[in-house]
Formats: sequence, structure tokens, C-alpha cells
Amino acid sequence: MERRARTADKRRGWHQWTEDEARSALAELARSGESAATFARSRGYSTQRVHYWRKRLSASPAVPAFVPVRWPVAAPTRGATPSIEIISGGITLRVREDIDVEHLARIVGALASRARGC
Repeated sequence: MERRARTADKRRGWHQWTEDEARSALAELARSGESAATFARSRGYSTQRVHYWRKRLSASPAVPAFVPVRWPVAAPTRGATPSIEIISGGITLRVREDIDVEHLARIVGALASRARGC
């Protein structure tokens, strides 16, 4: 995976990983059971590179997961707008039931970024 370019004086050059190469290396690291430092050293990578890509790829937006709903769900009170309540990490989000799903996804993504400190 690690393509080492040669400089004009035939020394090894530095090659920046693509995202696919980084994902492949991190998958190999996970399969190896080695520490990041041992893995990097044995393959000629810098430990900083492995840590950088691990952090960068873990910051990717998470795919929302379905969560269990307590049953029975209480019927809305008379005159109230039906809503959905999402509780996660100490944050409660209440939205109208008819909210646009893409808009809700952006809101949840923004809250997740804020929770991660991004």
C-alpha cells in the first residue's frame, strides 16, 4: 500500500495517503491486534500518520442508528402538535412529527459535531 516515491537523488520520498489507503491501513491495524506504534514501526509508517487518520476518519459523520422506543407511546394531548423526541448525551431534541427528514438529519449532525467538540 505504501508507495514510496524516489527523489531525484534516489532517496525515498514521502507519500500522502488517500482516504482509501488510510481506511485499508486502519483495517489492517485492527486485524493485526498490534498497538498503533508497533504496527506503524513494522510497516515503515509514522505513528503520527496512523493517529491522524484514525482521528480524521472517526470524525466522519456517524450513521444514525435506530433506538428502542418505550411502548406504549402516549397519544398526544388534544390540540398538541404530534412530535418526536430524541434524547442523547444529555440533549433533548423535540421536533414536529412532519419535519423534513433531511432537515432533521442536518440538525442531528450539527448536534453530534457539537458534542464531539468540532
